[in-house]
Amino acid sequence: MPRNNQVILTALTIALLTLIAFAKTPKLTGKIVAYDLLKHTSKSANLQQNEEIVVLETNSTKKKNKYVKVVFSNSGTSQIEPKYFDGTQPLTADALREHSCDQNSPRFVREISLQQMGGTYLLTDAYKTSPPPRIKTLECYVAIYKKKK
Repeated sequence: MPRNNQVILTALTIALLTLIAFAKTPKLTGKIVAYDLLKHTSKSANLQQNEEIVVLETNSTKKKNKYVKVVFSNSGTSQIEPKYFDGTQPLTADALREHSCDQNSPRFVREISLQQMGGTYLLTDAYKTSPPPRIKTLECYVAIYKKKK
């Protein structure tokens, strides 16, 4: 490869990597439709990572992105403020798309039962009378933890 082409290719690569590094993290905003009750109630106060998994109803006009799964994770016992769990206030989170935790045919329930299993979500009060329609695939996002100021 001629030297000029190598210089141009190197400069373009550096410029592209710089743009990626400074790109803004996408923000997801929506009301909590449902949450994973098992993850919500089984938090320990030691140094291990605790997770909170919620389903948000976003403002997206695309049917595919209207409902999304968001995974919050940190070592604290509270990842999301309790005020969001009634489903009336919008929650905003910086999040990255994570294909590995996409979920097919999620199940939503109105009340807790002994058969509560992984992949089943408890509807918030605001959505118990009007649950989301059948969702084939729930796209997953991982929230980026930021320390509270």
